[in-house]
Amino acid sequence: MMRFSVHHATRFQFDQPSGHSIHDVRLTPKPAAAQRIVSWRIDGPGKKSEWKDGHGNQVTTFSVARQHDSVEIVVQGLYEYSGTDQWLRYAEEPTLPAPFWLRNSGLARHDASFDPLIEGFANRAADPAQRVAVLHELMKRISERVAYKTGASTVDTTAIEALTRGAGVAQDEAHIFIACCRRLGVPARYVSGYLRNDDPELHVGRTSHSWAEAWVPGLEWVGFDPANGISPRGDSLRVAVGLDYRDAAPVSGRRVGFGDAKMTVEASVQLID
Repeated sequence: MMRFSVHHATRFQFDQPSGHSIHDVRLTPKPAAAQRIVSWRIDGPGKKSEWKDGHGNQVTTFSVARQHDSVEIVVQGLYEYSGTDQWLRYAEEPTLPAPFWLRNSGLARHDASFDPLIEGFANRAADPAQRVAVLHELMKRISERVAYKTGASTVDTTAIEALTRGAGVAQDEAHIFIACCRRLGVPARYVSGYLRNDDPELHVGRTSHSWAEAWVPGLEWVGFDPANGISPRGDSLRVAVGLDYRDAAPVSGRRVGFGDAKMTVEASVQLID
């Protein structure tokens, strides 16, 4: 059995005080088979409410209705994994039908520039028995084409822009993978979550992590982590899904007021057992 600790702090600093701000937090775990949440706590200011969005994500909303110039939201938790599967399996009922995840829009929008990445894959990707193997080959092609490089993109970078630039981080490689899948007719979606960042062999930033899931008939949703060239294992903890990053952003917000807002994020995910 492996046990992991999570400490994740998101801070907003406003140039000018705000009279009201609202922050949506999609950081409640969706554990896979053989994963267990030992403890989990999300702390933030103001009034707290819980709800589910249209993609089935649990959302915690903090509403601050007073003068303030900063907001801090902190997650602390423990999770463990005791399984041996080659990929994470989920027992949940799908919130949306698989074809919904073929939508060509947002940050994972695709066009003809993705065709070289998927050349020769169409027939094999259409065969459920070959789909997983083909998508692992796709991850390899993406890693050869797109270098993992921090600072090369922002949260608003599209898959098309990242592919053209040839560099990005986990979010960008996940968007490119999703765009390729959808261009092949394979339903795919964006996943935000956690992966241990105390292992120097893994490409994980000091924030939460990103990967993708593709629909495979008979297996349902299978995860793919293009930044690391693997299917997510027990150390990867899913918290939200969406068509792209914007749907599954760990923390998003809006406020009443003027001036700029600076966001800083620091996450530590460590093996403790």
